[in-house]
Amino acid sequence: MSTSSKHPFHLLVKPVGSKCNLDCHYCYYLRKEERYQPGATMQMSEAMLEMYVQQYIAAQPKHIKFVDFSWQGGEPALRGLDFYQLAVKLQKKHARPGMTITNTFQSNGTLINEKWAKFFKENNFLIGLSIDGDELNHNHGRPDIKGNPTYSRVLRGLELLKKYKVQFNTLTVVHSDNAHLGKATYLKLKALGASVIQFQPCVEHPLDKRSDKDWSLTPHQWGHFLCDVFDEWRKNDVGKVFIQFFENTLGILAGQPSQMCFHSETCGQQMMLERDGSVYSCDHYSYEDYKVGDIDVIDLGSVASSQQQIDFGVNKLKSLPKQCRDCHFRPMCNGGCPKERTAMTVDLEPGLNHLCLGYKKFFIHSMPYFGAMLEAIKQGHPAAVYPIFLQR
Repeated sequence: MSTSSKHPFHLLVKPVGSKCNLDCHYCYYLRKEERYQPGATMQMSEAMLEMYVQQYIAAQPKHIKFVDFSWQGGEPALRGLDFYQLAVKLQKKHARPGMTITNTFQSNGTLINEKWAKFFKENNFLIGLSIDGDELNHNHGRPDIKGNPTYSRVLRGLELLKKYKVQFNTLTVVHSDNAHLGKATYLKLKALGASVIQFQPCVEHPLDKRSDKDWSLTPHQWGHFLCDVFDEWRKNDVGKVFIQFFENTLGILAGQPSQMCFHSETCGQQMMLERDGSVYSCDHYSYEDYKVGDIDVIDLGSVASSQQQIDFGVNKLKSLPKQCRDCHFRPMCNGGCPKERTAMTVDLEPGLNHLCLGYKKFFIHSMPYFGAMLEAIKQGHPAAVYPIFLQR
């Protein structure tokens, strides 16, 4: 039995580790397979699954009524449908009275068939579908492990999700080769039926790189992409299509805490569980120095509220360079993910986010419109009527 944590926390799980049927060129997680012996099984056992479900629920503070299970990879569907059918049964077995359990499942979509789609619908799974816009864009960066294109298979999975009315959102990686396609990518995703969209900037870390090519965005590319998408979105889609970063920015301006760990003041409430039971402070920091233990040995609740994990999260704020602390846009950005703070400030202080100038470009461009949206909301109107509140 796990001790209850002092605060709510999230534990992302990778039931097949980094194993995947795709070979996305920019993927930061595929190299994690190097930590295992050749031929090692890359599947979480059913015994480990029950230990995880039981501990994760028990470790949440007693007042928590909602618990989300997040399944990622690699490609989590490689663990097989039976595994997730068992997971749902175990969640019902261990849930506290009155507790609502939800599941999110990040997938490349290529393995989704009728059985998967039906299961997702029956059990109210939210699917995060990884898709990079149109066919040419997507296939360029997301081939399968044999080098073949995957776009048609992703669309087949998407159509099945829509057929069974499964709730889904999309995740698109923005990298050096597609950053010029902001408007086109957004319009394509919208045409495919996406109403909740996440754009993930690619900033490669030396420990994760898998080729000589650098897929990382330049700050200018990121800023241009965001502005390009924003200008198309604000025309007719405010309140209709929800772009995670835009919604998060508006929420912060309205006085709400950031819903994105990248842009929160501190972090540390999003840990990660590997398929072998090893637990890390964060999905993006799945390196040995950030391993906090193994789930069959540690007390998950105690680890989640431990000084080590608190320090990991608070260091996000403490390590901000002076240029960031003095920046007008800090509340919206908070220096981004510490893993991406690889640049130098104008005072040659380390710790500046690699994409800083891109974020600034976007904030300067978008603030008049966000301000008008905020004014509309304050006066009891939907944000979509913002044009009448624009200062002229």
